[in-house]
Amino acid sequence: MEEIAEQRLIIDIDLAPNVDDVYTGKCLVANSEIVMLLNFDEENGKFDGYTIVKNSDVEKYRTWEEKDYAELKNDNSESLVANINLNDFTDLEKSLKSLVSEIVSIFAYDDEDSFLVGKILWATNDSVELHLIDKDSNWSENEIIKLSDISYLGFDTEYEREIKKNVV
Repeated sequence: MEEIAEQRLIIDIDLAPNVDDVYTGKCLVANSEIVMLLNFDEENGKFDGYTIVKNSDVEKYRTWEEKDYAELKNDNSESLVANINLNDFTDLEKSLKSLVSEIVSIFAYDDEDSFLVGKILWATNDSVELHLIDKDSNWSENEIIKLSDISYLGFDTEYEREIKKNVV
């Protein structure tokens, strides 16, 4: 998979049975720890924000075939990748530390409140603290999440940018 990241190919990654989701995007980082994608927004046919998942959760993946690229209406990937230092995203801990003070989305495994949105206050080798934002864009309580409980980290998507603009 590291070759796919080097070539910046677009892939679909399937995380079932651990997580019931398939993520699509340009593979930017793939190593023994994480896979980082530049998200593909099917609705708009362009790239938007970033997804990080644990490599151990990737059950299978598929690189796009030539016909799939017809979905790509506006390849804005070069400008997005130019604005991020991929060296800061080698594992989950380093990724979270590089995003301190940023608004992120996190999914946790098997937790009833598994979708969390908030600003990262700090991160260590085993946990991260978020200042949560509720569904009405109000600041809420802080929550500490173990890195081992995180199945997905998303940031700089239209969703997080909108939350950041509306947070009260």
